[in-house]
Amino acid sequence: MSPMTELNVRLYDPHPSQAAFLRSPAKRKVCCAGRRGGKTTGMAILAVEKMLEGRRVLEAAPTADQTNAFWNDCKTFTQPLIDAKIVKKNETERSLEMIGGGRIRAKTAWDADSLRGDYCDFLILDEYSIMDPSAWDEVGAPMLLDNDGDAAFIFTPKRKNHAFHLYQRAVTDDTGRWAAFHFTSFDNPHLSKDALAEITADITEDAYQQEILARFLESQGQVFRNIAACLTAPLDATPEQHAGHHIVAGCDWARESDYSCFSVGCVTCHMEVARDRFNQVDYHVQTQRLQALAERWKPAAILSELNSIGLPVHEMLQRQGLPVIGFTTTAQTKPPLIENMALAFERGEWAWQADPTWTAELEAYERTVSPTTGRSSYSAPAGAHDDTVIARALMLWQAQHYVSSYVDFV
Repeated sequence: MSPMTELNVRLYDPHPSQAAFLRSPAKRKVCCAGRRGGKTTGMAILAVEKMLEGRRVLEAAPTADQTNAFWNDCKTFTQPLIDAKIVKKNETERSLEMIGGGRIRAKTAWDADSLRGDYCDFLILDEYSIMDPSAWDEVGAPMLLDNDGDAAFIFTPKRKNHAFHLYQRAVTDDTGRWAAFHFTSFDNPHLSKDALAEITADITEDAYQQEILARFLESQGQVFRNIAACLTAPLDATPEQHAGHHIVAGCDWARESDYSCFSVGCVTCHMEVARDRFNQVDYHVQTQRLQALAERWKPAAILSELNSIGLPVHEMLQRQGLPVIGFTTTAQTKPPLIENMALAFERGEWAWQADPTWTAELEAYERTVSPTTGRSSYSAPAGAHDDTVIARALMLWQAQHYVSSYVDFV
């Protein structure tokens, strides 16, 4: 029997931020990192590790240069296996296949059509912030359904686009399936001061914040600004602390997969004092939850959206004696509702309770302007929710239109 030959695959030691990303057990890992922060090398390390486990890895990036960087790192790491013919290299296909299973393939893919016909159980979308989101939504996600595969998204931010929304999804996930990671160019200990000086020379402050510090900058379409400075309301407010104050509430009722959301505010203190958010419960349970909130806080008025299932719930609440006032959201009524709250945030006029999900919806909320009419419209990004935004906007609208003739709820 011939003696066995041991071959070592030498991978770079990941820096601490890379290591946290690489070792995370999450099925969906989203990494936002500064330029030269080690994104691509980290992905190559991960890809080789997965190939050695027998996984089928597919890496896709918008441009050939980006794909080539990943491909070259993978070849460097696996060269001993290539030389020993344990791994077969195909330069044309940019693929590495290991005897007995395991594969890495790197390809240029801008949109969904570029990925159709491929297969994998570990998908890497490199520079996802400049990739067409359909590459994930229409092909990538369905591709992984059959084998419950994993996905990793890496990018330097490009303002608050689809990559930002995906990052926020990972930040607010509480199931353990998604995980978010962030590191700057300075977090890469292998990047010299001279290299940092070179890439930071002659760039604007916005470019520095985005490209080096990996921060999502405000986009022209973002509605709410100054959010963080306004998240100062205590999370443990009690009715006793607001005894004798004017209290109002706003309600956005669930439609299909949406959430029912309630926001309660103190007009006297200009402060949000309570919130509730839930889904997949029937009318009876929804009204019971509002009833309980109303009994605790005794709002003088509850501004309730009438759209969709809001109308029957609204009528039911009126029969129960709650001080509900109807609000129909239309193309005419929604802009002033949203713009009113946007101005309040900008001026710092109200204090709001901090919550990752509620904050993420504020940050993602968008304004679009019609090229023909010039009118603004407001909505959450496709596939995202805006229920908390509407509930808060309704509460604030009622607070700012409060009149003393309302009879307190008892």
